[in-house]
Amino acid sequence: MKYELYDFDGTIYDGDSGLDFILFSIKKRPYLLFTLFISAVPYLLHLCSKEEFKTKLFSFLQDIEDKEAYLDEFWQKHQYKIKSFWLEKENHRRDIIISASLRYWLEPIANKYHIKALIATEYDLESGRIIGENCHGKEKVKRFYSLFPKGKIESMYTDSIHDLPLIEAAKHGYLVKKDKIYSYYSYKPNPIVRFWRWGWGIYHKNEEVWNYLIVGGLTTFVSIAVKWGLYFTILDVNKEFDAQLGVCVSWICAVAFAYIANRLFVFQSKNKHIFVELMHFVGARLLTLGMEMVLTYLFFNLLGLTTNLWVVLVTFIIQLLIMILNYVFSKLFVFKKGK
Repeated sequence: MKYELYDFDGTIYDGDSGLDFILFSIKKRPYLLFTLFISAVPYLLHLCSKEEFKTKLFSFLQDIEDKEAYLDEFWQKHQYKIKSFWLEKENHRRDIIISASLRYWLEPIANKYHIKALIATEYDLESGRIIGENCHGKEKVKRFYSLFPKGKIESMYTDSIHDLPLIEAAKHGYLVKKDKIYSYYSYKPNPIVRFWRWGWGIYHKNEEVWNYLIVGGLTTFVSIAVKWGLYFTILDVNKEFDAQLGVCVSWICAVAFAYIANRLFVFQSKNKHIFVELMHFVGARLLTLGMEMVLTYLFFNLLGLTTNLWVVLVTFIIQLLIMILNYVFSKLFVFKKGK
């Protein structure tokens, strides 16, 4: 049997139905802003999975007495976001909606248009827990074939590159931009978008290194900015104490920024022993701090390279060396895989 698959958010629905549902709920229950905050922080710090995050975020659904009426009210206010190409289709008997959004708020749409099946992130309203994995990326392919072992995907419609695994499994792939539908492989955006995709492709070949270069560059900027701010205002690099004080203050600022950025964006650590990990990170940075202090003493106090030009050049060279060593230490000793 051949089926036509549709992503929901951004494809059938003009926007993100999950975000709209949360905003709709916050208007009715302002305290959910606090729930959103305490749920998002552990997730952003990689202390919990996406499934755990969604479980905490949507725990309020258990307290709603008339869940059907609540959902009806939501769709009465957001039905206008269903795109015209979907509304104009004569029948949906071979259509399958496959989405990372919760089945709870997608079911009214599935029932209204009598689609073949709805595949979405499962949520148990009784226990208030996400069942199984978040229905996203490769998980969508697994879900489809577990439900339809002999099924064939005639067409896949999406607005996102994250659905590439389904596009590759389909006979035809389509990209939905607002109400316009393009062939996924022949779609040619404007030159700016094409340049962006080219750069994005290079970036994805080694995300960790590129992320580290970006974060390392920002960390270096923080360190140098603090140093220059101190050296050219209240500190005198001709004095040994002042020169080293500038190093220490800039180091503290840079390490605080670097730990958060490296944990979240570079190594994407899921280590729940965050304090131990932080101590390892600080320990590794103390080693490079010692090296930085020695080099600063050598160039500024022993060699006397204290003119403005030399201060700029020396601090830049030292920071470049420290950035490389910090990556090696973080990779090998701090954010080790499997923690």
